[in-house]
Formats: sequence, structure tokens, C-alpha cells
Amino acid sequence: MKVRKIAALAVGAAMVGATLGYANAALPGKEFFVKDGMPNVKIVVGANAPSTMDVASAADVALAIGSLLYTSEEVEASGVSVVVKRETTQYPDPIPVYSNLYKDTGVDPNTTNEELSDLSDDQFWWNGSAYNGAYSAWDSWTPKFVGEIENMDRINGNAQIDWDFTILDIELVDENQETIAYPPKEATLKIPAGNFIVTLNYVIQKWEKNTTTPSDIWGSLDSTTKTYTVVDDDNPGGYTAVDTVYDGVGEGDTFTILGNSYYVLKINATEESMTFGKDHRETWFQLGDIKDYDGYKVKAVDISVNENRALVEVTSPEGVDKLVILNKDEEKDVFGDGGIILTLTDTFVGIDGNLIATIKVVTNQKTVETGDELISGWTVDFDFSGGKIVKVTLTNKNDLEGKELDILGKYKMYYKSEVYTKDVDDDDKEEYAVKSYIVVEPVEKTWEPKELKVGDEFEGWTIEAIKGEAYTKVTPMVPAEPITVLDSELDLNAVDSNLILVGGPVANAVTAYLVEQGLSTVDWENSEGDLEYIEDAFGTYDVLIVAGKDRYATREAAKELMEHLAGL
Repeated sequence: MKVRKIAALAVGAAMVGATLGYANAALPGKEFFVKDGMPNVKIVVGANAPSTMDVASAADVALAIGSLLYTSEEVEASGVSVVVKRETTQYPDPIPVYSNLYKDTGVDPNTTNEELSDLSDDQFWWNGSAYNGAYSAWDSWTPKFVGEIENMDRINGNAQIDWDFTILDIELVDENQETIAYPPKEATLKIPAGNFIVTLNYVIQKWEKNTTTPSDIWGSLDSTTKTYTVVDDDNPGGYTAVDTVYDGVGEGDTFTILGNSYYVLKINATEESMTFGKDHRETWFQLGDIKDYDGYKVKAVDISVNENRALVEVTSPEGVDKLVILNKDEEKDVFGDGGIILTLTDTFVGIDGNLIATIKVVTNQKTVETGDELISGWTVDFDFSGGKIVKVTLTNKNDLEGKELDILGKYKMYYKSEVYTKDVDDDDKEEYAVKSYIVVEPVEKTWEPKELKVGDEFEGWTIEAIKGEAYTKVTPMVPAEPITVLDSELDLNAVDSNLILVGGPVANAVTAYLVEQGLSTVDWENSEGDLEYIEDAFGTYDVLIVAGKDRYATREAAKELMEHLAGL
């Protein structure tokens, strides 16, 4: 450290008391520490300080100063846009159950009854736009609902299969009526077994439609023909099939049914069955090799090239071991449950003299026939053509019942009844009007966003201006050089920033210098921890001493400074 004693340095020095409470009253403001978002101070620690605790205190102070390194300014929002959105969810029409409202019937209900249950068949029972008749006809009206969910299933990774579903019957269950005779206020829905049918068509075709569009000005004299092409499992309407993309699902194909994936191993059209599972293909085994397949471990114990046989040990996921002799081309269901099936395809000697067996591995094999339960709760019916599955039909195996029914995870269905009453001057009776229906509501809503800027139009309005309130813009700043230095690195003849001195005159040579010059007046030998602020200690630069009689007292002073910085 280069030191030159200059008596004039004492000019303007501010002396503080010997206690922390008094010193705090004279602590510097934010500009002592930070200017224009960048450090305006250097932290000085003693190169020969007897304790590393002073270094820790300096680091804590530096961290606290770092929280002040930013700039802020009040700015007006500019160049902004407004994003609006509108719901584009397609809501299926509700299923009408009953209405005697004028808007549905065109006839004044004109019913006067004390109880809703008093309504009779001749009092304008009306089954909505789908049926005009008595309420009792609801039970015989079929189908109750027909729908389609597009592009839900796949063949070999291509999403092209729709879920076409038909609900033949939906029953209303009312705890107040054993047999429904009038529209209940509340009801549970019930789809009896066999009445919910889902059809999946796995024949994918390319469809085309030619449309001639006349000119808006010259009509057919300047008409143009456009060709529209669609690849789908069904005719979109007015199209002609021009090519077949898939003629069904065959052996070796992977396809999905209601999102469940199946790898087809075998198809038997005669028995109307499909065998599926996971095909791991052929694998090479050397003696001692252990390979894992869906939790099953297969170890090659012995290989006979002359007899084309192999001995393997198979361990199930439950830890059951079994030794199996494999003969060439003989399929072995190891545990008899389709969990793992092994087929030895060859044995030979490798070029390095090792014995090698190639084994085909299939796991989780299962055969399902028409009438079986393919997916939990659904029985399956296969349609075959040319040795392939061309159509799959699923039917609910059990009754589906509840206040709210789940329709393939895409819709929810529930009963709703709206009852209207009007007082009439006839023996305190009321007039009733009732509308009951089953709501079919999409589970997920869809939205269309739109970004609007000045000058854009929105539903007939032109955006003239987009106003925004002023806000505070905060910009973090990153220092380009260290702010913590050793006292031995500081040239007191060329101080270019404010200084924070960590440590008393014993630990910090710069503090000792200020004591020697009479600028620091705190009794550091007896201090329990003080912050001494000295203005213009080095020309126009100020000094803040953080020190005490020992390292613990210095630590307490540093904590006090951190609290001060937190409040700036």
C-alpha cells in the first residue's frame, strides 16, 4: 500500500460516536454505494488480517450491495397489442326430452295444476324438435344420440381413425318415480348394457371432389374447377374414393383402439380373433448373456449347434425362475399365460468361436375373439376382409349410470330440467311450463386467439388507440470489475471511489492510516462493533469503516450495515 500523509485530507471529516446506534444516524445514502446502477464503492479488507471472518463479512456486504445494482425509469407503454380470444368449442345439440314452452310448441301451455305430476298426455307434451308426441314416446325413441370424434385413433402412427358412436337408449332414473311418467326435476342417466356402440373403420381411403366455381363477374364464362382431396375413414360427403391408403389392419401392424395400442401378431378370420402383444424381434444370445424384456429376464445357459437347441433360464417379474429347452422353430409359452413367448430361430458358431443362439421374443401376448372384453368394460366385434381387420365395434358390457356420464373422455352428459311457474287466480293454483333435456357438453373448450393492433378491425370496430399506464422499467446491471480489494492493492494517492473498510486498525492498514491521520476517532480497541462514516476522506471520496475490537465485533458491524443496505 502506497501511503502519503496529507494533513489537508482531514478537511470536511465527519466524526461519529462510538456506538452503533449513534453511528447509524450518520450513515451514507444510496449514492455512496451505487451510482447509475453500478458500484460506486470498493470494499477493502486487510491482506494480513488475523481472521478470515473479515473476508466473510466483506462478502456479505458485497452481496447486499449487489441487490442495489439496477436502474429504474418511468416509461409509457408503447408498441403494444391486445390479444383477445373467443370460444370456438363445438357444442352438440342437447337431447330433447320434453317441452311445453310456447317457443317450442307454438301453443300456449295453458296448464293449471297444483303439482307438476298432474300434467297429463293431452297437455301439449312435446319432445322438442326431434319428436312431436306424448312424453311416454321418449322411452321408445331410438337412437337417442349419434356422434363422431374425428382423428382419434391410428394405424402405424398415422392419426386417421374417427370414433363414430351411437347411443341407442338413455334412461332417466328418478328416485321419486319408479316408472317415469312426467319429466323429473332431477334425474340420473342410465345407458343400459349394449346400448353404447363405438365403431372404428380401419379402411382408409383417399377421397376427391371437383367443384366448379363461376366467376363473380362473368359467371360460367370464366368458371374454374378446383379439386379437393381428403384422406379419411369415411366419405366426408359428396366425395369419390380414388385410392385406398390402408385396406385394414394386418399382421405386423400397430394400431390403436380408443387410444390403447396393439401390435398384431396373428389374425384368424375364421375364429374371428386377433392375437396381439409386444414383439421384441430376434435377439442374439451368447452363452451367459442376460437380457430384459418388460420385466422378464432371459439368460442363455447352454447352446447346442449340432442339435439346434438352447437351454435358457427365464425369471418372471415376480421372481419365479424356470429352465426351458428351446427347439428350433418351436414356440414356447414359458409360464403358460402369454407373459413371455420364446422361439429359437437358429444356433451357430460365431467367427470368434462363441456359440450363438437367435431367439424371437414376444411379451404380453393375448388372443381376443369377437364377444370378448377387449378394453375394460367394452366387448368387441371384429369385421374381417382379405385376412385383415377392417372394422372394430365396441359395445358397453355393463350399464353406465350416474348424474354425469363420461362419453369417451370427450363429452360429459347430464340431465337438466327447467320449470317455470305462474300464479293464476283459481283456488291458489299455479300454471306450469317445463323444458327438460340432456346436455352434451365438451370436456375441453377450444379458443381462437387474435392479436389486435392500432388500425385493426374487430367485429365492426376499428382500433383507434391502445392505452397503457406508465410503469417502472427495472434494468439489472452487472459490474465489469471486482469491488472487493486488499488493502495492499490500494494506492491511497489515487483513490477513485468511495471505500468501505472492513476491519479495525489491527486488521486493515487503511483503517490504521485514517486513525493515524486523526480522521477516525472511534475507540476501536474497545468497540463492540461500529460503523464510522468519514466524508471527503480522500479528496471527494468518502469512507465507511466497518469494524470492532475483534473479528466478532466486526461481524456485528457488518450485519448492521447489511440491514442499512436492505432499507435503501
